[in-house]
Amino acid sequence: MAKDVKLSLNDTRILEICCRIEETSADLYRYFSEIYADNPQISALWEKTAMEEDSHAEHFRLACRLRGSGIQTLKTDINKATAILAKIQRIYESVQKSPPAIKDALQFAIKLELFLSEYHMSTVATYEDKNLEALFSSMMKNDKDHASMLEKVYKELFE
Repeated sequence: MAKDVKLSLNDTRILEICCRIEETSADLYRYFSEIYADNPQISALWEKTAMEEDSHAEHFRLACRLRGSGIQTLKTDINKATAILAKIQRIYESVQKSPPAIKDALQFAIKLELFLSEYHMSTVATYEDKNLEALFSSMMKNDKDHASMLEKVYKELFE
């Protein structure tokens, strides 16, 4: 049984920022779904990806509610998490001002998903609880699957 670890206020804040990263990614993908609504296949792809990002945000909320139980250590710092969130927020604001072509949106999303898959496991935490580790491992796999799915659509449309 994993020991009952209490997260520091700073650690809890990091997990909350990670949650906001996922929520902002979902918002971005929902926006893409709206602006490409004239293409039902592409719009559905963005909506599906947004819903999966919502699920990832729930994983981070769960980690916060568990108050550190099952987490051995957090391996990222608040500055890195904040910088990632700020970058995604800036991109979201930018695409709202100047919507990208589908090709550019797909390329961006592929890069984002590959980056987030690495960020989740390699820098966020080490785990004592194997079930919690499996939950976050599945999130990393989902991000890689998102990237693969987006790459497949990109190749179908543009290669």
